[in-house]
Amino acid sequence: MKSSSMHKLENPSRMVGLGAAPSDNVVNSVLTCGFTQVPVIEYVTWTIDLPVADGFIDGTFGDEIDVLQNPKAVPGVQDVDSSFVINGILQVDMLVIGFGVHGFAEPQQGSQIGNYINFQPASGAIPNSPDSFATDDLTGLGLSGGQTMTPATLEWGVCAQNALWHLMNAYQFQWIMQQRYLLINELAADVSYFGSYAEAVAAGSSQQAFQRYVDRVNAKYQGAPIGDTGTFLPINSQRIGSVTTGGATSTGVYHPTRAYDLLDVTYGGLRTQGMTGMLQPFRKLFKPVLLERGIPIGMVLKAQDEYHQNLMKQYLSNNDHGFGTTHTVMPIGPATDGLTAVTIAELSFADTAEPTTIVVEKAVETDRVLMKGGALQLAILIKGFEIWGPWKQYILNHLVPAGVVGTAQSAGG
Repeated sequence: MKSSSMHKLENPSRMVGLGAAPSDNVVNSVLTCGFTQVPVIEYVTWTIDLPVADGFIDGTFGDEIDVLQNPKAVPGVQDVDSSFVINGILQVDMLVIGFGVHGFAEPQQGSQIGNYINFQPASGAIPNSPDSFATDDLTGLGLSGGQTMTPATLEWGVCAQNALWHLMNAYQFQWIMQQRYLLINELAADVSYFGSYAEAVAAGSSQQAFQRYVDRVNAKYQGAPIGDTGTFLPINSQRIGSVTTGGATSTGVYHPTRAYDLLDVTYGGLRTQGMTGMLQPFRKLFKPVLLERGIPIGMVLKAQDEYHQNLMKQYLSNNDHGFGTTHTVMPIGPATDGLTAVTIAELSFADTAEPTTIVVEKAVETDRVLMKGGALQLAILIKGFEIWGPWKQYILNHLVPAGVVGTAQSAGG
C-alpha cells in the first residue's frame, strides 16, 4: 500500500490566494477559475486484482463501500493509493469545487478453453490437456496419483468489466456532511466516470500470448488467501476420435496442437462515459463548499439494488460467491449437472486388434470450472483549494453570508 500525500508540498497553486491576503479580487479569480484548472487536492484509489477471495467480499463490498474512509490496507484490495495522511480526514480547511467518482476496468477482454487438473502436476510431468475428452479417456491422459481433470474456461478482463458495471448500478453515491446533511444522493452510474481503460467509441480486437494470463491466474489462485490446490492447463492437444481394442476398451486419440497459444481479445466495448453516465470526469458543485479540517469526509457508496449487488459480488469472487470452493464450478442449471447419459455414439478407429470400425458409447462431463483474471480501479477524488491562515474567517464572514460559498449547514438546510 502506498500514499502520495507528500506531493502536495510541491504545488502552491493548491492554496487559495497563493499566499496573498484576503481580498475580493483574489476571491473572484478563484471562483471564476476554469473547472479543469482546479487541482485534484485529495483522492483515494483502490486497485482490485481479480478474483477477490470470497471471504472478503461481504466485508469490503457489502452494503456500504467506503473508499475514502477505509485505511490504507483493505481486505480484498490489492493496492490503496491515497493523498491523505489519514484517509478521509483533511489536515487543512478546504474549499471544494467539485468531486469525481472513477471506475476503470481491464482494457482487454477474452476467454479461452482449457482444463482444470487437481492436484497440481509436477514440473516435467504435465498431462495431456485435450480440447475435449470423454470419461473413459481419462486413463490415457497421463493423470497420476489420484489426479482429476475437469473442462475449464479462463476469462480475462470479463469479470472486471462486468463487476464494475453492476457496481455502478447497485450503489447510491452519498455525500453526507456532519452526520446529517446529505449534499449528494444519486445513483453511482449517474455521477461516476467509468468504463474500460481502453475508452473507445467502438471495440477493437487483437491477439495476446495466452500463457502469460494462464501463469498470472494460476499464481493468483494458488497464492494466499485462496490457496487453490489445482492448476488451469491450456490446451496442448486436439482429440480426433477414439480407438477400441478387442471390442472392449475405448480410449481417445489425439494429436499435438498450438492452436490455443493465442488469446483473442477485445479492447474497449461499452463506452459508458458517452452513454447515460457522466460525460466528464468530475462533477462540479453548484457552488463551492467549505470543508473544515479534522472532520471526516462522508463520501460513501450505499447499496440500493440487490440484483446488481449480487451479480457484482459474483463477478468479483474467486468462486462466484458460493459456486464452488477455491474456484467456480458451473453446472448447467440449479438441478442439472454431472455427466451425460452414455448415449453419445462415436465411430471408433479400426486397428489391428479390432479391424472394423465400430460404434462406442461415450459420456462427457457437463460441469465447467471457471477461472478469472484482470483488474479494476475505483477512486473518489476531490477538486478544490486549501484554505490557509486568515482566508477561512474571510470566507465565513463574507462569502457564506452572501450565498457564494456553502457550508455543511447551508448545503444541507
